[in-house]
Parts: sequence; C-alpha cells; structure tokens
Amino acid sequence: MTLRVKFENVSKQYRLGLTRSSLPSILAHGAQRLLRRGGPENVSQRDFWALKEINFDLHPGESLALIGRNGAGKTTILKLLANITKPTNGKIESHGQLSALIELGAGFHPDLTGRENIYLNGAILGLSRRQISQRFDEIVDFSELAQFIDTPVKRYSSGMTVRLGFAVASCIEPEILLVDEVLAVGDAPFQQKCMRRIRGLIEQGTSIIFVSHNFYLVQAVCEKALYLKHGQIFHCGSAQEVIRVYEQDLHEERARKFAATEEHLAFDDDSQIEITYVEVCGSNGEQRSEHFSSREAISIRIHYNAYRALGKIHASVFITRADGLTCCMMRTMLDRVELFVDRGCGIVTVTLEPLQLISGSYFAEAWFLNETDSMGITSRPGRSDWFTVKGVGLSYTDTSGVFEPHTRWEHSHNQQGRFSSTNDMILESSVRAVVENSPSC
Repeated sequence: MTLRVKFENVSKQYRLGLTRSSLPSILAHGAQRLLRRGGPENVSQRDFWALKEINFDLHPGESLALIGRNGAGKTTILKLLANITKPTNGKIESHGQLSALIELGAGFHPDLTGRENIYLNGAILGLSRRQISQRFDEIVDFSELAQFIDTPVKRYSSGMTVRLGFAVASCIEPEILLVDEVLAVGDAPFQQKCMRRIRGLIEQGTSIIFVSHNFYLVQAVCEKALYLKHGQIFHCGSAQEVIRVYEQDLHEERARKFAATEEHLAFDDDSQIEITYVEVCGSNGEQRSEHFSSREAISIRIHYNAYRALGKIHASVFITRADGLTCCMMRTMLDRVELFVDRGCGIVTVTLEPLQLISGSYFAEAWFLNETDSMGITSRPGRSDWFTVKGVGLSYTDTSGVFEPHTRWEHSHNQQGRFSSTNDMILESSVRAVVENSPSC
C-alpha cells in the first residue's frame, strides 16, 4: 500500500537562548560563547532535543493519535510535517495535499474578513480561485458563520476562529489532515460535527494525525496512537492500548513524587501542585451530563495533588462559553478566602447559588496561584468537561446577554387617573437569583 507519511529516524534540536536565526546573529552568539570561560563546555547545556529518532508511517485512510504531556514533542511532529520547521536529523516523506489546523488562527489575517481569509487560505493550500468558489458555500455552511462572514477575523471569538479554520481545512478534502488540540475550543455539538466530518474524510482515504488531551475524541477518531515522552516514542499500538499505558505511567509518576522526600523534588511547577481533574456538579453533589438549570446551584470541584507543603495559595476559576467568551471569573483573593495546602491530595470547591448563566454550552477552567495571587504555580490549567445550561434566554443572540440577573419588577396603574392608596399603586413580584460573594458573575 502507498505510504502517505513516513518518519525515519527524525530528530529535532532547538538552541535555547538563541533568539535570532540570521547568520550574523548566529556567528556573534557563537563568538560570545567561546569568549566565556569554559565556553565550548557549555554548548551542550543550551541544546534541547524536542524529538529524538522518531519512526512511524501512515497509509491512506489511517488515523494516528499523538499522546503525551505538554512538551513531549507532539506539536513539533505536526510542524515538521507542515514544513513550518525542518528536522535536524532524519528523513520525512509525505505524499498528497496536506491541510493543517495546528494553531488557533494560524494562516488567518486578522484585518481580513472571513470571506477574504477563506480565499487566502485556499490559495496557500494550492487551490485556484475557481476551486475555492466551488467550495465556498460548503465552507461557510459548515462553519455556521454566514452572519459574520464579511466581518474582520480580529473580531471573531476563539470558537468562531476554530469553526472557520476547521471548515477550510476539512472542506478542501485534503489527503493528509493535521489537527492539534484546537477542537477543544469548540462546543460539544460542533465537536460531534467535526468528528463526523473527520470520519467521512477517513472513509474517502484521507490520513489523519490527531493531537488531543481528550481521550474520548482520540478513541472516536483514531485507530492507533503513539505515546511520546521527552521527545521519544515510549509506546505505540492501538489507541485504547496506548491511552491505558499513558494513564498507568502518569499514575506511577504521581506515586513516585509522593514517595520522594520534598528535598529530592525539583523546584518546578509540576513538582509543586498538579490539578488532576475539574468536575461540575449539581446541587446534590452528583456530576450530570444533562442540562443544568440556570436557577439551580452548581459546584465546581478542583481535584489536586500537592507534592510539597505550599502554605498559603490562591485559586481562580473561569467559566467560558462555547464561542470563546469568558462569562465570569471567581478568585479566592477577591472573595477573601484563604487556602492553606499541605502535602497530599485535596479538593477545592466553589459553589454558584444559583448558576445564572443563559442557555448554552460551557466549560470551567481552574488555576492555582502563589500567596500574593500574582503568579501561577500550575504549569497548565485544569479543565472540566463541557456542560450545558438551560435557561430562559436564547443562546448566542445579540440581545441575550451572558447571565440571568437578579430582578425586581414594579408596576403602577390607576384607571381613574389617581392613586387611592399605596396598595393600589404597587403590584410587585420578585425573583431572587443571588450569587453571594461573586460580583464578577
């Protein structure tokens, strides 16, 4: 069977601290190092191998997931395939038209409209204006952005940018499609739509390389996977098998950190505190997949492992809508709540009584910060699964707003043109929807 993608002993090296790549800058940088005491001995300390001796191949209609922690080399592989960067060693072969959705908004010019960016991206991908025009309606229909297609992309939310980017990348029917995490910005219905589109492309013979921390998406899309660790292939096999190995390895790594004494832990972010899971629960404390009511209480629980005693810290939680809009932010610093964390496992919970958000799809994201609330102490945020809210307002219209506020209505009326008493003047109804200590909601 013809190969679509082949990596043969591919390695990629970066030179840390080198901010410019012009020849004069490189020569000047090298001369400075040689003039330093022991200059040549320090060269290797500034070299970072993002990938080392990577080997894999991909045939038409196959789908491959790249799994691993941040910094493992997943995005570097995609950038090498997309010719954004070149390998230091090894050989890369790719056969067929390639389309990539690697970084949010990559390839879009912010001052151009959605319409203009469709033609620009199509031209970059090698399509003629006539070919782009033939696919234009399909791209707009898939993105669901007809209303905003003549609006500059700089006014798009992150969710809208992803919709347009994926629509362009997938609707041109590429032979190789690269997708890196950006689908996490889309809401659940759009993710399902993208999954159906990807499966359709696979059936037509498109080869997919997929990067995501959402293992449900990985198993839904990919047949096989690579587990990357420190730039090397740690395990390869079926997607389900590789996910199991990754989770087991992650569990063992956490156990090793707890087993080590604090003196033997490196003072980096991952060795201090790690958010392992964020869940959104109803008023009964149970996690639900159906709609939450905007007028019921919900709790957001942040599960963490603290590998050393941290003392006083702070937490922040953001709720983001599917179109990328941050709806509210909750911070222990603003609410004058103090957290004291010792070594071990724990849960931080923030409750919204009631929720107050309008109808739509949302996710929660959590961070831990230092004692002064000025610097993050988690290397990456914890993020919940998508949850949906059913409220009175309609979603994503210009007049719906973001939340359903606390309200108090009054009505005065008298047919005789005068008020006979105070009781005749005021007819009052009140709906309470108060979130204590949450002015930002």
